[in-house]
Formats: sequence, C-alpha cells, structure tokens
Amino acid sequence: MVKHMAVLAGGTAIDQALSFAASPLLSRLFTEADYGKFGVFSAVVSYCVAAACLRLENAIVLPKDDSEARSIAQWCIRLNSYVSLATFVGTGLGILFFSLPYYLIVVAPTVFFMALVNTFNYYSSRQKTYKHNSRARILSSIGMAILSIVLGYVNFGAFGLVLGMFFGQLLAALYLLKEVRVIVYQTTNTFSWKALKAKYKQFIFINTPHALFDLTESAGVVLLMGAFFEPAFVGAYFFAFRILKLPLGLIGSAIYQVFYREVSEKVSHSLPVETFFNKMLFRLLAMSLPIFLILFFFSEGLFTWIFGKDWTAAGRYAGILAPWFWLNFAASSISCMPIVLNKQKQAFVLTIINTIVKVLITLICGFYYSFETLIVSYAISHTFMMLVGLLWYFWITKQYSLKLNTHLK
Repeated sequence: MVKHMAVLAGGTAIDQALSFAASPLLSRLFTEADYGKFGVFSAVVSYCVAAACLRLENAIVLPKDDSEARSIAQWCIRLNSYVSLATFVGTGLGILFFSLPYYLIVVAPTVFFMALVNTFNYYSSRQKTYKHNSRARILSSIGMAILSIVLGYVNFGAFGLVLGMFFGQLLAALYLLKEVRVIVYQTTNTFSWKALKAKYKQFIFINTPHALFDLTESAGVVLLMGAFFEPAFVGAYFFAFRILKLPLGLIGSAIYQVFYREVSEKVSHSLPVETFFNKMLFRLLAMSLPIFLILFFFSEGLFTWIFGKDWTAAGRYAGILAPWFWLNFAASSISCMPIVLNKQKQAFVLTIINTIVKVLITLICGFYYSFETLIVSYAISHTFMMLVGLLWYFWITKQYSLKLNTHLK
C-alpha cells in the first residue's frame, strides 16, 4: 500500500508543485475579480461533474469480476456524454437568451473530459496501475499552467483561466484513454441499465445527491457569495481555498484512492479494518499538523510575499480557515468509509446538515455582516462539523468490527 501511495503521491507532488510554482506568476497576471469569475466557472463545472456519471465511477473498484467493473465504466462514459451534451445546450441557450457570461460555453467540454478522467482513474486504481493516474495529473497541471500563463500575458482575463482548466483536463483524458482503452474498445457491456440501477442504486440515488450537497459547501457557496459580495472578495476566498487544498491535492487524493482500494478489498473478504483505519487517521492528522500550523500563524505574510501585495486578504482568510482544512485533509482522505460500509444514507444526512448550516451562515452574513465575519463563521462551524464527522467514522468502523467478530464467533 505504501508503494502504491508513493507512486500516486509522487506524481501528485509534481502536479501540485507545478501548480504552486505557477501561482505567483498567475496571481500577478490575473486579478482577484478574474479569480472570482473563475471560481464561478469552477463551481458550475464541479456540480456538473458530480452528476455526469451519477457517481457510478466510485463503484468501479467494488466488483470481484473485472468484466462487471468494465461494464460500469462503459455506462459512466455513456452517462457522461448525455450530461455533457445537455450542459452544452443549456449553457448555449443561457448565453443567447439570458446574457450569461460567454465563457460558460466551455463548461460542457470541461465537464466531459474531467468526468472521463475520473472514470479512467478509478478503473486504473482497480488495476493498481497507479502510474497512469500520476502521469495524467502531471500532464493536466502542465497544460493548465502553460496555457493560463500564455493567455494571461495577452490579457485574456478570466477566460484565460477557464481555457487553461479545460486544456489540462483534455490532456489528462487523452493520455488515460490511450492507456486504459480496454474499457472502451475491448469489452462487451454485459450490464443492462436496469441491472446496474438495481445493484448500485445507492450510488445513483444516495451518493449523487450527497455529492451535490457536498459541493454546496465549497462550490455552491462561491456562487452564493457572488450574489452578496464584490467579485474581488469572492476571488480572494477562492484563491485562499485553492492554496489550502494543496496538501489534500498533494497526497490526500493519492491516499484516498489507495485506501479506498485496500479497505474495499478487506471488507469484501470479511477482514477487520478498525486498526488499519485508526492508524491511517492518526498518521494523517500528525503528518499534516505542521503545515497547517504554519498557515495558521504566518499565512498573511506568506501570501503577500509569494503572490504579491494584492493577495494579503487571501492570506488572512487562509489563516482563519486553516484549522478546518487540517481536519478536512484527514477526513477527505478516508471519506470512502461510508461507501465501503454501506452507510451512505447516514453520511448524506450529515452532509445535508452541514450544507444547511453553511448556506444559512452565507445568507445571514450576506444580508447583515461583513465578508470577514463570514469567513470566521465558516471556520468555526466547519471545524466543529469535521470533528463530528471523524467521530462518526470511528463509530461505524467500530460497529463493523463488532459485527464481524460476532459473526466469526
């Protein structure tokens, strides 16, 4: 497992290092308002990607039979095509008749290639060919950084960031399509939609709404912020959010993919997972604590020095939000536990509560208080909710172990 994590984390480290290296230059080529608009674009893309495959890409690693896994992947590609086409038509009509920003026309192709990358990544994880996942991330980061910088120099504004994101996903998808083409070209789909829906209905009817509610905590509030606050404020928050997510992107996503594969295998063979889970969680918290302590105490000065004097506010927001992101890093890396232990309904309830709290905070602060009050309120409420979530993960893992021990006896 450590070897697989090292492969993924190594590729992701290069990916994030490239992204971070490009950030000081991008922060001087694009304004806070540009990042605010890019944040809105990213939020729309995130919602569409969450619905593109009805979360069935998460089920690819679960079946014992590989032909079933390939059939699920084929259904993911088909569903993704339908959703992306509908998104293209919807955004096109919105631009023509409702004066939506013109750059939203790039949403549909970005969604298609991003969802395609997700599908191939899960199948690659199933095959334990993690080097493909790593190389795809590196290609995506290189493509996004280079095109965004070039378009920033020629004053494309927010559209430069949008096209950079699209180009990065395109490169990653083309690479993975070449490496994992067995899904598309060498398999007959043996699963009817009726059979797929019956067996994996929790992913469609529970996990998909769950993911959309999850996104409301990050992407949705960016859209809501835009209704109350200036784009510069939204852009500063979005930029701080991206920087704070770097540790999660650096190794958290690699840990998640490998941990998901390993814990799924253990549960499918009725093996204990409690010790495995506990060690992973405490190591994640201990490993990431120094990074977030530095951000908590010194982020304002660091942001000003690295990204320029225009990003001091983003640094201040990053420091306020650091405790939440520390817990979020650990929780996100092991967040597959409700899926593996068939507790998606309960996880969905927690997400609904979390989302309602965040939306209410955004509305109250939007109407009556300052943007800074909004950020502090986010930090306090989400740190508490993350603690509740981690305790619940402990509890469901413990219950699984007790049930397994009873069954073995």
